Amino acid sequence: MPKFKKKSSDKFVLPFFKEISLLLAKIGEKFSFLKWFDPFTYVDIFVMPRVKKVTTNEYVEMGVNIFFALIFAFAIYSLLGIIFGTQTPLVIVYSASMENTFFRGDVMALTRANVSDNFGEEVFLTRSIGEVPTIDYVTPNYSLGRLISLTFKDSNGATQEVLLAHNGNVVVYPAFPSGLPIIHRGIVKINANDGVFILTKGDNMSTNPTFDQDCGNITPELNLSQKPCISFYANKVDNLVGKTFFMVPKVGCVKLWLLDDLFSLIQTGALPRDFTGFC
Repeated sequence: MPKFKKKSSDKFVLPFFKEISLLLAKIGEKFSFLKWFDPFTYVDIFVMPRVKKVTTNEYVEMGVNIFFALIFAFAIYSLLGIIFGTQTPLVIVYSASMENTFFRGDVMALTRANVSDNFGEEVFLTRSIGEVPTIDYVTPNYSLGRLISLTFKDSNGATQEVLLAHNGNVVVYPAFPSGLPIIHRGIVKINANDGVFILTKGDNMSTNPTFDQDCGNITPELNLSQKPCISFYANKVDNLVGKTFFMVPKVGCVKLWLLDDLFSLIQTGALPRDFTGFC
């Protein structure tokens, strides 16, 4: 039997794939607990053994599998909501606005946000701000086109400047007027007469050079602003969807591939603007 000479590249290629295999195994081992968040795990344990005793029809098994997976998925999501104290316990990062902290496709676990949480530097105002555009009491200060601090004006005319920091909790809030859920970091906590509010900002300085509520001159009756912004008003802590406390990288990419990315390709012939090369 003839002997084949081993290619010189094999000594590089084979170890490379071996390293990749070992890396994937380590990742799978590290996140093995995630199987308990997979509804099909419970279907395989509690449902399918009984179904297989009754029928071997693959179409019936497929239908039962999907039906009970949806039931278990709803039960898991509802249980997580009760445990974490929020109606939305899991969210997917859809854009690049939080890079390099979080990336598109990362799944964030949320818990209830409290007024005692860290949302950045604290400011005390002797006025109500719930329905007041931030332009009436906040002045952003920039250097080289990027936000460096905020100056707050109280009802008595006194001012306080707060330097921008990135040490507050990351939260999810419904933007106004769009209603879209936004995942951004709290940068200032405002103690006002009508409650505790926060201003927010994405960590990505390239795509988010200013804070979310920096809207310029607003026409409230038309829901319009002079320049693009995300939300007109400061976010009341009681109205936040939740704050993030745990992240699983890239797990949400499957949903983005099937919905956002595929839809964008069909509609525009291009991937979404925030596509980062993976999802």
